[in-house]
Amino acid sequence: MKQVRSFFSDLVALTANMGIRDAVDILMLALVFYILLNMFRQSRSQVALRGLMIVFGATLFFYLVTILGELSAMRALLGRAWIVIVVLFLVVFQNEIKKGLTEYGRLPIFRALFKQETTPIEEVIKAAARLAEKRVGALICLERRASLRPYHETGTLMDALVSVETLRTIFALSTPLHDGAVIVRNNRIAAAGCILPLSTQELPKDMGTRHRAAIGLTEETDAVVVVVSEETGTISLAHDGLIERPETPESLRVKLRDLFEIEEEESRGETG
Repeated sequence: MKQVRSFFSDLVALTANMGIRDAVDILMLALVFYILLNMFRQSRSQVALRGLMIVFGATLFFYLVTILGELSAMRALLGRAWIVIVVLFLVVFQNEIKKGLTEYGRLPIFRALFKQETTPIEEVIKAAARLAEKRVGALICLERRASLRPYHETGTLMDALVSVETLRTIFALSTPLHDGAVIVRNNRIAAAGCILPLSTQELPKDMGTRHRAAIGLTEETDAVVVVVSEETGTISLAHDGLIERPETPESLRVKLRDLFEIEEEESRGETG
């Protein structure tokens, strides 16, 4: 009981002596936790996050028990357990951390410092429209700030110009690359026939594996994916873990320009 009374008396004394610097310290710590929780707000790993929080809470509880019980060996062991927790956090949530940092990197202040090259969306739109007319399935992944290198390495490396003819050739029914995804990096076709992660979301019956793969990629990265359905000939657009169906090529163009933050002056310059 003496140890318990000493612990709480020290806690009360610490609280009473708090100054402005301590308050700022606590607010900054709260801000860090807010940013981390905001990263996982719509994450598929919320269950894993709750599990990790339980492990952290249990470790903290047993650490306090070792202090009160004067268990020096266990105290020394648990005092270093935070290193294991940090490593587990980085391993389990690497995709969420990467995506969250990418979202913060898209803030206006950072966009002004790091200009992004214009994505050749006009060629992608024209190719998608022609493939949809022929009911030829296609998956075209457009990289934004999060690197798609781990995914383009699963396919056939190309480094080709983004053009209607090239995309139509890749997705032609007679080619071996037809069923995979094309990844556009640095305004060029980096690879074709790529394998994407599949989403576990419930989708409408008229959406197949291509749509599930498109959503899966956008759940793990900030990529934008144009999908052409082989069964219905409809064009869909996946981004941020969601999928929608623009009614016309013009509405697809507007949405892509908005996602890639392309100015109207550039639009008039390209189409003029």
